[in-house]
Amino acid sequence: MRINKENYYSLEADKETMSVSQYKLWLQCESRALAKINGKYEPAEKEAFILGKYIHAWNEGTLEQFKLDNPSIYSTRGATKGQLKAEYQTANIMTRSLEKDENCMKFLNGQKEVIIQGELFGIKWRGMVDVLNLEKGFFTDLKTTQGIHKKYGGLTFIEHYGYVEQMAIYRELIKQQFGKDLIPYIVAIEKNDNPLKAIIKVDERYTIPKFEEIGANIERIIKVKRGIEKTIDCGICDYCRKVNKVTQILAIEDL
Repeated sequence: MRINKENYYSLEADKETMSVSQYKLWLQCESRALAKINGKYEPAEKEAFILGKYIHAWNEGTLEQFKLDNPSIYSTRGATKGQLKAEYQTANIMTRSLEKDENCMKFLNGQKEVIIQGELFGIKWRGMVDVLNLEKGFFTDLKTTQGIHKKYGGLTFIEHYGYVEQMAIYRELIKQQFGKDLIPYIVAIEKNDNPLKAIIKVDERYTIPKFEEIGANIERIIKVKRGIEKTIDCGICDYCRKVNKVTQILAIEDL
């Protein structure tokens, strides 16, 4: 299967290839991941996810089409009927902030939404790079966040949300496809009306150990995906809550 923008998010693509988002889903809950790729479960799209798509549409130059395709971003009642909802008005402030930032725009300059493919750990992988600049030797992912300096159990938002894994996999896929070892960067912007921005280099001190970690985890994921081994429920996600009707019996240390 040759991945393109039309089939990138399809069930067929999920079945035939691994992506970073799918990999992270397997780590969170094997049962939910298997149900999703088999078309038996579709997670609800959260407002924060739609806002991220809004920002990415701006970066790709397809914002007006995105607005047409997503009428839910507009208010349908009251004095604000027909206007963008508050969170998307904030998104406009965010994009204007990026546009005025010369440094951010340098790292958002290049080919947009480039599909990358290759084979890692004996299976096919796919990815989509926000910004690819082969000439200047970098690739960039554009991320929105609640707080650039916010910590999650001692982890940065980049570590907490698995963005290091993404940069590690993308770096290797780009090597295969283009024959160049590019430096990964994240352009991060906060989701508020006075956003802090940052350009974050994700160097090999982070990507190499994370790549090795993925290699250690992927063997079981492959076996479960192929039906060789049974899934293990996480017991707490929305999918497990729907399908598991047995009350858990826990000790305090299990909480």
